[in-house]
Amino acid sequence: MTRPTKPLSAAAPMKVALLGIGNARWIAGVQYHHSLITGNSRLPADERAILRLYLEEDVHRSTDYATVRAMLDGIWSTDFFPDQPRPLLRKCRKVARIIVRQKRIPAWPRSDLRTLLIRHGNDVLFTANGIEAGVSLPQVCWIPDCQHWHHPENFSREELARRDAIYHRMITEAAAVIVSNHSSFADIVERYPDAHDRLHRLPFTMVLPPGWRQGDPASVVRRYHLPEKFLMFPAQFWRHKNHRTLFEAIGVARNRGLDDLALVLTGHPEDPRDPDHAPRLRRFLEENGLEDRVHILGLIPRADQVQLLRAAAAIVQPSLYEGWSALIEDCRSLGKTVLASDIEMHREQAYEHTVLFDPRSPEDLATRIVQLWPTLTPGPDQARESTATQAHDRRLADFARGFLSICAAARQHPR
Repeated sequence: MTRPTKPLSAAAPMKVALLGIGNARWIAGVQYHHSLITGNSRLPADERAILRLYLEEDVHRSTDYATVRAMLDGIWSTDFFPDQPRPLLRKCRKVARIIVRQKRIPAWPRSDLRTLLIRHGNDVLFTANGIEAGVSLPQVCWIPDCQHWHHPENFSREELARRDAIYHRMITEAAAVIVSNHSSFADIVERYPDAHDRLHRLPFTMVLPPGWRQGDPASVVRRYHLPEKFLMFPAQFWRHKNHRTLFEAIGVARNRGLDDLALVLTGHPEDPRDPDHAPRLRRFLEENGLEDRVHILGLIPRADQVQLLRAAAAIVQPSLYEGWSALIEDCRSLGKTVLASDIEMHREQAYEHTVLFDPRSPEDLATRIVQLWPTLTPGPDQARESTATQAHDRRLADFARGFLSICAAARQHPR
């Protein structure tokens, strides 16, 4: 819920500091920032805020923000020695962390972020990584999902305890907390009833890369040596993304006569919480003769990913849990047909081209694929794309507008 606030003044725009979110292992965090930054730039001048981005260079890459750099007031490194050569700096950090773990010296300071925030005169700090200690600004926190409460089996004891501690601090200390769906809102209110008035549901919209409509999907398909017609699932190989059910469904559909069925996968091909997960998936493909049906491309440029989404006959999203699916947002923005797992978040997010299936049943997914495959045509549907693009632009502006309204409320009611 968002409190009514005074409109932002063009004479004194609000200044919002954004702390880096995500990296190659979780690229959706980077895209979340891209969407906020781009959406803000498209608002009328009297609604826009000044946005500044602060990155920790041994975690985040400034190059990931090349396409939105001009829309920011600036990007700053929060490395303690940002001018040192990075390989040497990282080696020094590694040694220092070992020493710190052995309790020989106090922790090496990460940065002087507090000085930067004060020097730049920021009004609000936005983060998804927890409360920043010693920062006097009102802090707005994004909680992407509550997966560890629903699927603790996906986490170690240490990770569960770490997440609980971070969530507790954000929920009890932040001036405002953003979640993306009704389920997470209810989960938090159930555990923290007093947080209700500081909790805000704000679904995000993923921005599409500049010039995407002028791209040539067919040429990108050829460059990656892919078949003309395929299904696509872009996602990291995390356990909850449910690749195994998808792979089994591809095998069942093949056995039912779909000899030309192909699947394209993009995304970081490993699960840091379960290092054996990706190798098990690859072994399954080999043992079931599916290697020639499943094309694993790894992490590819966002512009290429969008062109492959356009080229795909349909998209599959089989996850067992999501906070708010960036993939389904992409499908909505491109007018694509998506086969999505029938989970609470996807039911909330579903649109007219969504086909739901039981995520625990490869047979059910295979049945949907067999039914749809003959009716699907690869490549963009121009009429759908045109309609979807107009809606995407409106949603992107609404996302930024809602975010700034929450920040303004936090600024007026700091904790």
